Amino acid sequence: MKPTFSLLIILLLCQTCASPKVIKFLNDELDYSQYKTYRLINYKSDDKSYDEQGLQYFNQIEKVINQNMTDRGYQSADKPDLITRYELVSTTTTANNNNRNYDPYGYNSFNSPSGWNSERRTEGVILIELRDKKRKKLVWQGSLDLKYSKREDPETTITELINHIFETYPYQAGSNEKIISN
Repeated sequence: MKPTFSLLIILLLCQTCASPKVIKFLNDELDYSQYKTYRLINYKSDDKSYDEQGLQYFNQIEKVINQNMTDRGYQSADKPDLITRYELVSTTTTANNNNRNYDPYGYNSFNSPSGWNSERRTEGVILIELRDKKRKKLVWQGSLDLKYSKREDPETTITELINHIFETYPYQAGSNEKIISN
Protein backbone atom coordinates (compact mmCIF):
# COMPACT_ATOMS: atom_id res chain seq x y z
CA MET A 1 0.00 0.00 0.00
CA LYS A 2 1.46 3.35 -1.10
CA PRO A 3 1.22 6.11 1.53
CA THR A 4 -0.52 9.31 0.48
CA PHE A 5 1.35 12.58 0.38
CA SER A 6 -0.78 14.00 3.19
CA LEU A 7 0.19 11.08 5.43
CA LEU A 8 3.86 11.83 4.69
CA ILE A 9 3.38 15.50 5.61
CA ILE A 10 1.59 14.60 8.85
CA LEU A 11 4.38 12.17 9.77
CA LEU A 12 6.99 14.84 9.06
CA LEU A 13 5.18 17.42 11.17
CA CYS A 14 4.61 15.08 14.12
CA GLN A 15 8.17 14.02 14.90
CA THR A 16 10.02 14.60 18.17
CA CYS A 17 10.02 18.08 19.61
CA ALA A 18 13.24 20.08 19.92
CA SER A 19 14.40 23.58 19.14
CA PRO A 20 14.45 24.05 15.36
CA LYS A 21 17.55 25.53 13.76
CA VAL A 22 17.35 27.23 10.40
CA ILE A 23 20.24 26.59 8.03
CA LYS A 24 20.65 29.76 6.00
CA PHE A 25 22.70 31.42 3.31
CA LEU A 26 22.69 35.14 2.53
CA ASN A 27 24.59 36.55 -0.46
CA ASP A 28 26.29 39.66 0.99
CA GLU A 29 27.62 40.79 -2.41
CA LEU A 30 24.23 41.91 -3.77
CA ASP A 31 22.40 45.24 -3.82
CA TYR A 32 19.16 44.38 -2.03
CA SER A 33 17.61 47.76 -2.82
CA GLN A 34 16.96 46.58 -6.40
CA TYR A 35 14.56 43.82 -5.30
CA LYS A 36 10.92 44.89 -5.06
CA THR A 37 8.90 42.14 -6.76
CA TYR A 38 8.74 38.37 -6.58
CA ARG A 39 7.07 35.34 -8.09
CA LEU A 40 6.43 32.20 -6.05
CA ILE A 41 7.03 28.78 -7.55
CA ASN A 42 6.98 25.25 -6.16
CA TYR A 43 9.83 23.01 -7.26
CA LYS A 44 7.41 20.15 -8.01
CA SER A 45 4.50 22.21 -9.29
CA ASP A 46 3.94 19.92 -12.29
CA ASP A 47 3.33 16.88 -10.08
CA LYS A 48 -0.43 16.27 -9.94
CA SER A 49 -0.31 13.03 -7.92
CA TYR A 50 -1.01 14.64 -4.54
CA ASP A 51 -4.28 13.97 -2.76
CA GLU A 52 -6.60 16.79 -1.67
CA GLN A 53 -5.08 17.08 1.79
CA GLY A 54 -1.56 17.21 0.33
CA LEU A 55 -2.61 20.06 -1.97
CA GLN A 56 -4.04 21.89 1.06
CA TYR A 57 -0.59 21.72 2.70
CA PHE A 58 1.01 23.22 -0.39
CA ASN A 59 -1.64 25.95 -0.41
CA GLN A 60 -0.90 26.71 3.25
CA ILE A 61 2.85 26.85 2.56
CA GLU A 62 2.29 29.25 -0.34
CA LYS A 63 -0.08 31.40 1.73
CA VAL A 64 2.50 31.79 4.52
CA ILE A 65 5.38 32.48 2.11
CA ASN A 66 3.29 35.09 0.27
CA GLN A 67 2.39 36.70 3.62
CA ASN A 68 6.06 36.89 4.64
CA MET A 69 7.04 38.46 1.33
CA THR A 70 4.14 40.94 1.51
CA ASP A 71 5.02 41.83 5.13
CA ARG A 72 8.49 42.78 3.87
CA GLY A 73 7.01 45.04 1.18
CA TYR A 74 7.51 42.79 -1.84
CA GLN A 75 4.83 42.69 -4.51
CA SER A 76 3.86 39.65 -6.53
CA ALA A 77 4.57 40.11 -10.26
CA ASP A 78 4.65 38.14 -13.51
CA LYS A 79 8.05 39.63 -14.41
CA PRO A 80 9.69 39.75 -10.97
CA ASP A 81 13.08 40.75 -9.61
CA LEU A 82 13.15 37.63 -7.41
CA ILE A 83 12.02 34.07 -7.92
CA THR A 84 10.82 32.69 -4.59
CA ARG A 85 11.01 28.92 -4.66
CA TYR A 86 10.11 26.33 -2.06
CA GLU A 87 10.56 22.60 -1.87
CA LEU A 88 9.70 19.81 0.54
CA VAL A 89 12.30 17.07 0.56
CA SER A 90 11.50 13.87 2.44
CA THR A 91 12.83 10.37 2.80
CA THR A 92 11.93 7.26 4.76
CA THR A 93 14.74 5.40 6.47
CA THR A 94 14.92 2.11 8.32
CA ALA A 95 17.23 1.78 11.28
CA ASN A 96 18.14 -1.61 12.74
CA ASN A 97 19.46 -1.94 16.24
CA ASN A 98 20.81 -5.43 16.67
CA ASN A 99 22.48 -4.67 20.01
CA ARG A 100 19.26 -4.66 22.03
CA ASN A 101 18.16 -7.97 23.44
CA TYR A 102 21.27 -9.56 22.03
CA ASP A 103 20.87 -13.32 21.70
CA PRO A 104 24.26 -14.91 20.99
CA TYR A 105 22.70 -18.30 20.25
CA GLY A 106 20.12 -17.06 17.71
CA TYR A 107 17.11 -18.59 19.42
CA ASN A 108 14.99 -15.47 18.95
CA SER A 109 16.11 -14.53 15.44
CA PHE A 110 12.90 -15.89 13.92
CA ASN A 111 10.95 -13.03 15.58
CA SER A 112 12.60 -10.37 13.42
CA PRO A 113 14.17 -11.68 10.22
CA SER A 114 15.28 -8.24 9.03
CA GLY A 115 17.01 -7.40 12.30
CA TRP A 116 15.86 -6.77 15.83
CA ASN A 117 14.19 -3.51 16.68
CA SER A 118 13.96 -2.18 13.14
CA GLU A 119 12.34 1.24 13.01
CA ARG A 120 11.03 3.21 10.02
CA ARG A 121 11.37 6.98 10.17
CA THR A 122 10.18 9.69 7.82
CA GLU A 123 12.51 12.66 7.76
CA GLY A 124 12.22 15.85 5.79
CA VAL A 125 13.36 19.38 5.14
CA ILE A 126 11.52 22.45 3.93
CA LEU A 127 13.67 24.70 1.74
CA ILE A 128 12.86 28.27 0.70
CA GLU A 129 15.09 30.33 -1.55
CA LEU A 130 15.16 33.68 -3.29
CA ARG A 131 16.98 33.95 -6.64
CA ASP A 132 17.85 37.00 -8.69
CA LYS A 133 15.90 36.39 -11.89
CA LYS A 134 18.15 38.42 -14.22
CA ARG A 135 21.54 37.27 -12.90
CA LYS A 136 20.36 33.78 -11.91
CA LYS A 137 22.17 34.11 -8.57
CA LEU A 138 21.10 32.81 -5.21
CA VAL A 139 20.11 35.75 -3.00
CA TRP A 140 19.00 33.95 0.17
CA GLN A 141 18.18 30.43 1.22
CA GLY A 142 16.69 29.04 4.41
CA SER A 143 15.89 25.47 5.34
CA LEU A 144 14.57 23.71 8.40
CA ASP A 145 14.61 20.08 9.40
CA LEU A 146 10.98 19.07 9.92
CA LYS A 147 11.82 16.42 12.51
CA TYR A 148 12.12 19.17 15.11
CA SER A 149 8.48 20.18 14.87
CA LYS A 150 5.64 18.74 16.87
CA ARG A 151 2.21 20.29 16.96
CA GLU A 152 -1.29 18.94 17.04
CA ASP A 153 -2.37 21.22 14.20
CA PRO A 154 -0.26 20.81 11.01
CA GLU A 155 -1.53 24.15 9.61
CA THR A 156 -0.19 26.00 12.65
CA THR A 157 3.05 24.05 12.44
CA ILE A 158 3.57 24.99 8.79
CA THR A 159 2.91 28.64 9.60
CA GLU A 160 5.35 28.64 12.54
CA LEU A 161 8.09 26.82 10.62
CA ILE A 162 7.96 29.10 7.59
CA ASN A 163 7.83 32.21 9.78
CA HIS A 164 10.87 30.87 11.64
CA ILE A 165 12.75 30.41 8.36
CA PHE A 166 11.85 33.92 7.18
CA GLU A 167 13.17 35.41 10.44
CA THR A 168 16.63 34.79 8.93
CA TYR A 169 15.93 36.98 5.87
CA PRO A 170 16.96 40.47 7.03
CA TYR A 171 15.76 42.81 4.23
CA GLN A 172 12.67 44.80 3.35
CA ALA A 173 11.79 45.33 -0.32
CA GLY A 174 13.89 48.05 -1.94
CA SER A 175 16.29 48.46 0.98
CA ASN A 176 19.88 47.56 1.82
CA GLU A 177 19.34 48.24 5.54
CA LYS A 178 18.98 45.08 7.60
CA ILE A 179 15.88 44.63 9.71
CA ILE A 180 16.75 44.74 13.38
CA SER A 181 15.18 41.76 15.13
CA ASN A 182 14.52 41.62 18.85
